[in-house]
Amino acid sequence: MGERGSRPNGLVVTLAVLGTVASLVVAGVIALFLVMHVTGSPEETATTYLTDWQIRAYGEMDAVTLNAPEGGVAGPLRAAAAQLGMSHLHLAVGKVTQDGNTAQVRFAATATIATGSVWKYQGQLQLVTHSRSWFVSWSPSDIFPGLHTGQRFALAAVWGPRAPVLAADGTVLSSPQTIARSPSLQLVAGNVVRATAAQAKSLGIPYQAGDPIGQGGVEEAYQQQLAGRPAITIRIEGPGGRVDATSILMHDQLAASAAVRAATTTRPVDVVALQPSTGRVLAVIERPGGFDRALQGVFPPGSTFKVVTASALTGTGLRPASNVQCPAQVNIGGRVFHNFDNEHLGATSLQTAFAVSCNSTFIMLATQRLSGSTLASTAATFGFNSRPNLGIPATLGRFTTPHTQVDLAADAFGQGTDLVNPLSEASMAGAVENGTWRPPQLVISPAPKQTSQPQQLSPTVLTTLRPMMRAVVTTGTAANVGFQAGVFGKTGTAEFGSAQNPKSHAWFVGYRGDLAFAVLVEGGGVGADASAPIANAFLRNL
Repeated sequence: MGERGSRPNGLVVTLAVLGTVASLVVAGVIALFLVMHVTGSPEETATTYLTDWQIRAYGEMDAVTLNAPEGGVAGPLRAAAAQLGMSHLHLAVGKVTQDGNTAQVRFAATATIATGSVWKYQGQLQLVTHSRSWFVSWSPSDIFPGLHTGQRFALAAVWGPRAPVLAADGTVLSSPQTIARSPSLQLVAGNVVRATAAQAKSLGIPYQAGDPIGQGGVEEAYQQQLAGRPAITIRIEGPGGRVDATSILMHDQLAASAAVRAATTTRPVDVVALQPSTGRVLAVIERPGGFDRALQGVFPPGSTFKVVTASALTGTGLRPASNVQCPAQVNIGGRVFHNFDNEHLGATSLQTAFAVSCNSTFIMLATQRLSGSTLASTAATFGFNSRPNLGIPATLGRFTTPHTQVDLAADAFGQGTDLVNPLSEASMAGAVENGTWRPPQLVISPAPKQTSQPQQLSPTVLTTLRPMMRAVVTTGTAANVGFQAGVFGKTGTAEFGSAQNPKSHAWFVGYRGDLAFAVLVEGGGVGADASAPIANAFLRNL
């Protein structure tokens, strides 16, 4: 019974398997038949598609396209061409890979985009069979690999040094020195300004607000020739394609880079520039590279810290015109502090003492009028001991509260335990310009959450510091550098090491309009001699 009962079941199973195999064979034969009887080839369809795209016959492309967007492929293709400022496009069919009724066709694209720049890339089309013909299965990635629905191209221009306007004898008419000798030449040469949004739109892609452009005279009439051709960066913007963006402004970055490159010193140089109204970092330079000293290094601030000390002293009633003493040296708790080269002024004003950077003045005033906690709280309003969140590792100024008169004296002129770097120094200068210290920002898309809060400076601090920082560049330590009008600053010569005759770092920090900066020449000596000229060159390059 058991054996007889098993035979029919076994026969049924065998027939079922044979039936399945038979159906698979038949289906395969039908599929092969259909593929063999498809009109044309993937390569022919791709060639038609790419040829029509190249000559902008967008309507013809729809005839060989499936899944095209509403209104056809013309819309997204025209939009991409406009976003890139495209004037010419060459497309060439490459490798074809076919798998049954699907295929991939690679192509090489050479596009002439804004300002005549050439962009080359490798693309790929997806093809399928439909109604016994080959079609391109449309998606935005047909335009460029990785481009998705809702995304767009965005261009950023990196402008190199602008060509000068010359006189017949080779004199640079557009230089401030030439204009100063004959102001009427300004009418001929014109100015170089930062473009407004309306001006950038008028000039067209890739100009953006903030780019340098000519205004009036030859500078405006020959804008394209004088500006030259920028390097173009292409990025994708839109949903699903967020790319971390930084606040770096290439115009400022290149201006700072050129200033450092032209400097005669062979010592390491670190520069940071930022926008006081936002805290956004606009330029970061360090020569040579390696450890990010500009953002993460720690150095004594030297006399640049007198900005903080002077700010604290305003709370005791001192103002720029206040009478103070500037002896060659002063003894605090048995330690003798002295001025640079033992200079002395005797009786003078606070503004003059600040402008010529009299150490003894600030040492005496700090030890007589301030406590360690008062100086520490004032330093905090300039970002000291704050924790920055730039999106990359960085540090701000460090200040340890002094508990002895000797330590307070050393801190008062930046030769104690207080430590800074160009990032913290630029943000300090920016606070004086704007009236509010703001946490510096670098990565802005997506912006990291800030842990530090803005700190507002009192009107009294601002009305005291601003004229004194202006005096530094008009009558003080930086008076012979040649800064233009509107520049405010502070020099610093910060000794380091334990040698009997220690070396010193050279500092210059300051601002002009909505631009604050700090220049450090490591081991460079005197701030007015080593760092201030680099800052001057940076500002003149803008």
